[in-house]
Amino acid sequence: MFGIGEEEINAVADTIRRGVLTRFQGGTEGYLARSERAIAEKIGVRHALMVNSGTSALMCALVGLGIGKGDEVLVSAYTWISTPLAPMLLQAIPKLVEIDETLTMDPEDLERKITSRTRAIVVIHMANRPCDMDRIMAIATKHGIPVVEDACQAVGGVYRNRRLGSIGKVGCFSFNNYKNISCGEGGAVLTDDDLLFDRARLWHDAGTFVQAYDAPVKIPFFAGQDYRASEIEGALIWAQLKRLDPGLAMLRERVKLAVEVIRAEGKYKPAPHCDPASAASLAIQFDTPEEFAAIAAEKGWKNIHDTAGRHIYTNWPPLVDKRAYRDDVNPFLTDAGKDARFDAEAAPRTLDILKRTMYLDIPWDAPLAEIEKQMRTL
Repeated sequence: MFGIGEEEINAVADTIRRGVLTRFQGGTEGYLARSERAIAEKIGVRHALMVNSGTSALMCALVGLGIGKGDEVLVSAYTWISTPLAPMLLQAIPKLVEIDETLTMDPEDLERKITSRTRAIVVIHMANRPCDMDRIMAIATKHGIPVVEDACQAVGGVYRNRRLGSIGKVGCFSFNNYKNISCGEGGAVLTDDDLLFDRARLWHDAGTFVQAYDAPVKIPFFAGQDYRASEIEGALIWAQLKRLDPGLAMLRERVKLAVEVIRAEGKYKPAPHCDPASAASLAIQFDTPEEFAAIAAEKGWKNIHDTAGRHIYTNWPPLVDKRAYRDDVNPFLTDAGKDARFDAEAAPRTLDILKRTMYLDIPWDAPLAEIEKQMRTL
């Protein structure tokens, strides 16, 4: 989001000139290691592990928590398919939780959905919009269930002066081309938990035992995957991190102005936000899909449901059809998994909210006068 410049180009060129393209070559002084230390410091956690995607980060987080066959994982119904696919691929059972008007997980529906089989809660900070983490963490603590923060769409974001990804047991970032900072693909796992971090490290790299880290792995080695990031990705993120906070500060300033103008004009209603002081995105909301449709026809507007099809759970064939590559690894074919649903009745309130809500594009670097003009002429 915040651009690519000479610093990123120079960092990548440096890795190529030196022929240092992998973590094994870079060691604890490589770009990956330096980026991980910088991410951990910025977010306020003890450990950060760069991986090759946000999906891999979610997988590593769940393995770190010990999630596996038959476990139930509660997931917000408004997200990208990777969030529920991660538990499914570990033979756990993802179950959908409704969102509320904030476009994030509804704490009341979360509590209703918890069962004796629930082993993790995955909250999603969609489009730089933080969940109601105070209420969610209180519910999770009451039931003794760990929280995974999917902050893939909110890297660097804040909830009540705490960085997203640092509030739950473990956080996940994505660095693909559509995120706040990017290295093309890539992601990160964030945690304060030493055991979880070691388990994530082992899962993300089958060859962890030959890699160099700031701290040695303290648990017995087990068979893992290969979700490694490259030194080129580390170099890009090393440079991109310098853009993150200044870019977010500019974006928040413009969102604040846009909200003030919209409220002063009184024609439209901004969607509620769990921490208005940190708002880095803006959506307007109507009371019914029909009310939105009547105005949208005149304005040429599109709601979230119609413009973000990839993020609408009813458009995900592997989950709608409950299909894995083999039946014997498909958790939905077990007795515990048969009641998991991904049809329109699984989270009807979520679909209703998305049909009556629209994001407003607020360019992070647009002149303030231009933002004000755009909001006055909505």
